[in-house]
Amino acid sequence: MKPKLATSPFDPSRYIGSVTYISPDAAKVNLPHAASVAPRQYSGYPVLGGQVGEFVFIEGEGVAVLGRITEVRLPDNERLKAEPAIGEPLDAHPIGFVQLLTTLEMSTARVISGIPFHPRIGQHVYSAHPLLVKHIIEGNNADTTSVIELATIPQDMNTKVNVSPAQIFGRHCAVLGATGGGKSWTVARIIQEAARIGGKIILVDPTGEFHTYTKGVRSVYLGGQARDAEDKRVFVAFPYWDLTERDLFAIFQPSPGAQMPKFREALRSLKLNHVIHGDGEPHLYVKTGTSRSEFNLAANKNEAAIEATGAKYKIKWLARQIYEECVYESGGTQQNPDHSVWGKYDDRTRGYCDTLVSKVFSITRTKSLRCLFQPEQFQSLTGQIEDFLGTDDAVLRISMEYLSFDHNARELLVNAMGRHLLELARENRFEKKPTVVVLDEAHQFLNKSMGDETNRVYLDAFGLIAKEGRKYGLTTMLATQRPRDIPEDVLSQMGMFIVHRLINERDREVVEKACGSLDASAAAFLPTLGQGEAILVGADFPMPTPVKVSEPVWPPRSEGPAYAKYWRVGVPANAGTSNGAA
Repeated sequence: MKPKLATSPFDPSRYIGSVTYISPDAAKVNLPHAASVAPRQYSGYPVLGGQVGEFVFIEGEGVAVLGRITEVRLPDNERLKAEPAIGEPLDAHPIGFVQLLTTLEMSTARVISGIPFHPRIGQHVYSAHPLLVKHIIEGNNADTTSVIELATIPQDMNTKVNVSPAQIFGRHCAVLGATGGGKSWTVARIIQEAARIGGKIILVDPTGEFHTYTKGVRSVYLGGQARDAEDKRVFVAFPYWDLTERDLFAIFQPSPGAQMPKFREALRSLKLNHVIHGDGEPHLYVKTGTSRSEFNLAANKNEAAIEATGAKYKIKWLARQIYEECVYESGGTQQNPDHSVWGKYDDRTRGYCDTLVSKVFSITRTKSLRCLFQPEQFQSLTGQIEDFLGTDDAVLRISMEYLSFDHNARELLVNAMGRHLLELARENRFEKKPTVVVLDEAHQFLNKSMGDETNRVYLDAFGLIAKEGRKYGLTTMLATQRPRDIPEDVLSQMGMFIVHRLINERDREVVEKACGSLDASAAAFLPTLGQGEAILVGADFPMPTPVKVSEPVWPPRSEGPAYAKYWRVGVPANAGTSNGAA
């Protein structure tokens, strides 16, 4: 059925002026009503009459050209008329500059990208009705049961803007904005709406601010521990054996001389020992005086199991195993060497490895990193992910509020999580259950490298998800207050941008470059956006669209300290803390 327009774009009651100049991407318009003190009202909808940011329709041949007013001014010779005598009307003739955005075909109500037919001098200009703006933004989202109720139009808070899941998540999504602009609010709104319509979301919550959302949410905690027996929170570990060798190098920082090869050999020996003996004795693979050929034969026979992703071993024996690797290559004596067995301990090599052994012993027993190196005390995060994918739960929230910043653990674990999800995607685990992984504070985990020059680990897992995850049914939503810290090749994969207030010039330049349809005229509004206001830019949107994001049912707790409550003249510093008061 041919769609119908809610009203005519050329309603005489919404007339605001006429075209006086046309260029390929802009128009100049006379705005006789722009000098009025207040906007008019017609049928319950405002007619602004020439306000910066207002959408307008310009008459065309069988089409209506949608534009947005970017500037309003008086001609230089009339500037003094802006100060009329008290009680007299303002006798001025304002001029507006309109950015041309897209085209509405009148006969079919179809939105045509670009401006195939430009207006002519003298053609009339009308204030765009909010319902027509809604029609252009939403396109053909007729099935209201499966759309995300995202926002409203700023000029009319009763006109809702709904978008389809494919528009937001189909080509990945980026939520950008400075602190206090409403970024977390938007993330919460999208997640809750996606859950409402049956979506599948994995939320990485670095600060724990989304803990207010509990309905239908499975929350797990990386790091920390239960307060008492009544604490029902689920604390999980990401098992160290799912880290790559490079990840471990970045944590323990072995030197490239003697330490790195001994570290690598120790891992290999422990993995082989686990393949042969499992969790039973012996825990160490003692080499001194033992057969080299026997070890090499066993290693070659079990090479696939040793080199497999997630091959298990006992890391608590790693420090001692490094010492066990510090042996001479052959036994016997210098005069009569025995190359069939390893020789005695090499005290000099052991001395070189002392600092590494000390670091391994200390770090693996650090209380704040128990969720990594002592996973037997927790449930497994990878197991929780597997269980979540097999249930009807809508949201899995992975809170990292208790996870230490020591030894780059946060960055490496998030990268390892992303790598694990990508491996599941390559196994087609998301083919029939499309899943979105939401990464808040994304600038902390992207475009970085951990370790020194010889132990470099690049945090590229979510970049790889952005590049290839879509074809497997795994997409990502990145939220950040620092777009300049997100790799350009990752931002270029985003098909949808929700851009809140951005003040930093470099951030705005990065966003302009990444968003093909966000030109300088639209970007000029970014520093002035209010809290919760944003501009939608996407491959499936005909134009950059300003919206006011609707309040989530469960807003996140992202506010800062209550300065006004505690910083008061005459109130002692310890006031409110005595006698148990807060």
